[in-house]
This record gives sequence, C-alpha cells and structure tokens, in this order.
Amino acid sequence: MSKIWILFLVLLAVMVAGCTGDDTTTVSTPDGDVEVTVPEGAEDSWCPVGTTMSFADPQTGESMSMEIVGTETIGGIEMCKAVVELDGIEDDVAKIEYMWSEDSEAFIWNSYDSAGNLISKMEMMDGTMTIVDSEGRETVIGGIGEQ
Repeated sequence: MSKIWILFLVLLAVMVAGCTGDDTTTVSTPDGDVEVTVPEGAEDSWCPVGTTMSFADPQTGESMSMEIVGTETIGGIEMCKAVVELDGIEDDVAKIEYMWSEDSEAFIWNSYDSAGNLISKMEMMDGTMTIVDSEGRETVIGGIGEQ
C-alpha cells in the first residue's frame, strides 16, 4: 500500500508544480517512471477532471493507473473523485475509489477486489471517521479534528 501513497504524492507534487497544458510529464522514481497528464485549464481547479497518472514497474510487472473522473455530492458535500486501477501492486485490491472535498475535511477511500466486491472502506465525514474492513466490521471514531 505504501507504493500507492508514494504515487499519489508524486501526482500531487506535479500538480502543485504547475504542470500545464495537455502534455504528459514523466517523473522518475526508484520503482519506475510515473507519467502524469493534466488537461489544459485543469491545473487551476481543485478537482482537475481528466488528469491521469500511470505507473509500471518494468522489473515486477506491477502497474497502476489513475484518473480524476469528476465530482459527486455525498452527504451534501461536493467531492472530487479519482479511480485507481491496480495490477499486481496489492494482492487483493484491484480498484480504489478516492473522493475528497475541496477543503480536504471529508474523504472516502473504497477498495475493491477484481470482481468488484468492496474489500474495505474508510470515510471521514463531519469529523467522524468510519472504517469498514473486509469482514464488514465497522469502527467509528468520532470527534476527529474537533477542539
């Protein structure tokens, strides 16, 4: 799972650095190259729809692709949605849906297996974190970020 976080951080770094136009930027990492494409005009948006990222490790065959596909309103909060497809990086996880609010106070992270079954879910809404594991067990932690 650490590779997924590293790749997300690379994507964010490229977006913050001001990658503009419809050009593809390649960032080299110790595990392989990451290609990021940000459509023209999307770099100024909190939800840069159409932005894509792909990674392939030539030594292991592991690969990942991500696309920011749009926004959804969940619980009255508009959230940006990215879909990540994984091949060989995580044994059970084949797809991740990641959604976040513009203020980053709310997010949803859903993991799916290759058959499309929900494996786990982590959600932060209104200061309450809810985690659902692969067995359907739910853990709720309230008051996160409250003072």
